[in-house]
Amino acid sequence: MSCRATTPTTSFRAAPYEVPGDVRRKSRTKRNLHEESGLDSIQMGMSALSVPLWLFVSYGGGHVKALLPVARRVQELGIAKPLYLGLTTAGPAVRQAGVRSIGFKELMTVSDAYARLKGEELFEQLQVQAADRAESVAYLGLSYADLVARLGAVAADDLYRRYGRQAFLPIGVMERLIRTCQPTLVVATNSPRAERAAIEAARIVGVASVCLLDLGGIAERQVLARADYADALCVLNEAVRDSFIHAGRPAEHVWITGNPAFDGINDPASILAGRAYRREAGWENLRVCLYASSPEPVNSPGISSRGDPELPRKIEAALIEQVRANPRLALWVRRHPSEPSADEIQAHPRIRVSDQKMPLHATIHASDEVIVTVSTVGIEAGLAGKPVTQVRGSILDQLSAQLSAVIGLSARTLSIFELADAYGPEAPISILEPALATRAEFAANATDRVVEVLKAMQERHGR
Repeated sequence: MSCRATTPTTSFRAAPYEVPGDVRRKSRTKRNLHEESGLDSIQMGMSALSVPLWLFVSYGGGHVKALLPVARRVQELGIAKPLYLGLTTAGPAVRQAGVRSIGFKELMTVSDAYARLKGEELFEQLQVQAADRAESVAYLGLSYADLVARLGAVAADDLYRRYGRQAFLPIGVMERLIRTCQPTLVVATNSPRAERAAIEAARIVGVASVCLLDLGGIAERQVLARADYADALCVLNEAVRDSFIHAGRPAEHVWITGNPAFDGINDPASILAGRAYRREAGWENLRVCLYASSPEPVNSPGISSRGDPELPRKIEAALIEQVRANPRLALWVRRHPSEPSADEIQAHPRIRVSDQKMPLHATIHASDEVIVTVSTVGIEAGLAGKPVTQVRGSILDQLSAQLSAVIGLSARTLSIFELADAYGPEAPISILEPALATRAEFAANATDRVVEVLKAMQERHGR
């Protein structure tokens, strides 16, 4: 089945988020009175499909890098028509890949006046405005309105104050999207919030779903271990599969596929590009480190301690200080896509910013060591044969330790206060062991393996 030109019984217009009349009256401008949902054009464009429609949902960063190759391969093979809900920073990558995409802004209608107003309010409170404004407003507004619809205004406000966007689980939004587009399969990674909501909504509607795990699924273990959460889990290796079976997940639900984001890590072109970057920088005779930062939350559900959102910048500043003082070292600084750009870093012959235009895998190969807090980049570095150093102090340290145990990642661990001893001018240049001694345990050709699982689920559950 596919998205149809006719309006289904339940759609975005059928169940708008209700708001007080005075708010609605103030919001019904001449412009938005005639506004239509972007799904109208999607429906028209897919009304004559001869193959099933599969809905892919992911955030940016490592999540889109894991799922987008699968959607692209599905499209190349012609086995289904992928429609990709690219959340926050994922949208541009999906569009650039040539896959049909939508965002939350396409889900907004004239009936979503409260969501629009709330989204504008929450957008202005963002410290980092990494995504398109209209997309961010729609994502924040619709997700918050869903929170209010499920929990009530007081509880929603309390939860958002405590956890921010981590409080979101917009099942209602995803349910209406699925009922409108009528996919035969929903595919997402193990990210919480809208990705989890898409899989939960698929179960409500009666559509098959598949969850692709980027790493070990440690933080989401309680949800992922449920037998009714997704019809299949695609996991990294045998150790991760065993951990879910031990947690109670039926063995037939868990498939070893690997992570498609890692497929090209040792591509000869990436290795050569890395050497070229290093040569161009003039760093061939230096010890080159890559610091790949990731956002640090203040609070995280299920964790009692509080995080320091400034931790990534503090680590960055400490490393820059040591590298400036140590003529034997050079540093790539690479920030997560959802973090602010690194424009404030002052020029230095041994310090350079690796922005999103510089391929990650090439940057890894342009380095001798990779430094992270909690990030998939550490796993990718291990697969590339690089040593990994984890800087402790994150609210997610415990999850990182559990992940390392499950995956077999052996990383040197340091506190931020030990960086001077490890990288300062008096520090010896340590010869570290590669982070993954058993890289062969990770499934190769993960993209094709995941596609085979999707085909199996379509045959087993497709309508």
